[in-house]
Amino acid sequence: MLFTERLADFVCGTSLDKIKPLVREKARDFFVDCLGCMLAGSQEPAVEIACNYVQTMGGDPVSTIIGRGRKNSPYHAALVNGVSAHVLDYDDVSSSMTGHPSVVVLPAVLAVGEEAGITGGKALEAYIIGVEVACAISRGFNPSHYSRGWHTTSTLGIFGAAAAAGKIIGLNREQMANALGIAASEASGLKINFGTMTKSFHAGRAAAKGLMAALLAGQGFTASPRAFEGEAGFAKVTTEKYDLERIVDTIGSPFEFESPGLSIKPYPSCKGTHNGIDAMLFLAREYDLKPQEVESIECGVQPVANDILIYPRPRTGLEGKFSMNFCVALALLEREVKLEHFVDSKVREPQVREAMEKVAMHVDPEMAKVAYFRGTWDTEVKVKLKNGKTYSKKVVDAKGDPGNPLTEEELFDKYRDCARLALPQEKIEKSVALLKNLPGLPGLSELVDLVASRN
Repeated sequence: MLFTERLADFVCGTSLDKIKPLVREKARDFFVDCLGCMLAGSQEPAVEIACNYVQTMGGDPVSTIIGRGRKNSPYHAALVNGVSAHVLDYDDVSSSMTGHPSVVVLPAVLAVGEEAGITGGKALEAYIIGVEVACAISRGFNPSHYSRGWHTTSTLGIFGAAAAAGKIIGLNREQMANALGIAASEASGLKINFGTMTKSFHAGRAAAKGLMAALLAGQGFTASPRAFEGEAGFAKVTTEKYDLERIVDTIGSPFEFESPGLSIKPYPSCKGTHNGIDAMLFLAREYDLKPQEVESIECGVQPVANDILIYPRPRTGLEGKFSMNFCVALALLEREVKLEHFVDSKVREPQVREAMEKVAMHVDPEMAKVAYFRGTWDTEVKVKLKNGKTYSKKVVDAKGDPGNPLTEEELFDKYRDCARLALPQEKIEKSVALLKNLPGLPGLSELVDLVASRN
């Protein structure tokens, strides 16, 4: 059997009743988290532009653009909702993927699922399967694929969106294989665009294109059965080192939600900054550090972080999300890192600029010996004071990681904090009640109507 056929067998042969309760419970939490990020992001300028774009392109008003009070075609709704979910960089992270699976898969599930009138259980099923496909492919392609400069959220996430959408519309094995083959030709996204609106566009584009691949395959559109393993196929073209057998041998055994697990972000910045933020918050609080007392701050990181955190002196809030200097300076100055901090005006404050100048990031030689990326974003922060005292803290499992997860209360606190930017309190609490019973919802319409807009 060819690779796409074997993936198709997994997608078509997996159902919610065959998935462990633990996986279903964890997946519900990440579904909630991504929807919250979508609501918060829906008010951002990048989403306004995307909304205006799809409005001019037209489309039957079928699927809801979350937080915007509009409907469009499933394709366009998936595109905008993907941008919304990822624009704040507050969404979940997979260590296997070195990226963000939910922001590609969930927009596709909501867009095609609303049109199809599916239940909450069916939405959860498709979401779990889509995330697993994206993450399993990543296990066989990374770190080589990621280190070449590809943004895996987009380039590998698209396969998860295609699988999830195909599951909802009921593709058979042959059609599902074609959908994955079509998606292989649509996969794109470059890390050079981190810190710009285009990074979140990657997520929206992959959601829409994955959905499109499934819909085309459902109508009989074909693709090469060797789209992955062929001489000019996706694997050889995009990756120096890959292992297709590992993908099919590990898919669903166990599911990514179970092991190694995904991370929910407590801070709205690149995951590569989170261990540094945690370390700086600990030191600032433990030793009551004052910014004016600090002479220098050294952040030792893994090689992967050096490739992502490319803005030592950011100029905008978006660039600040990919700056260890800015995030650590925030942790020192504010003793918290919040959504409202990642704006251009904050980046340009004189005291923030002064604090950033004290921060330096370098690849730790000992960490580099272990791996390019070992699955956690190990970071050691060393603070030297002007009086000669030094303090250090190394963080392996940051808050929100599988080894240090958010509680359910913390999860829904984050959801409420995100949702308040787009919804009134009454709608937020009603949506919380529905989300807690997601698998039991007879349909998605009530939930989608609640999160559609403030009105």
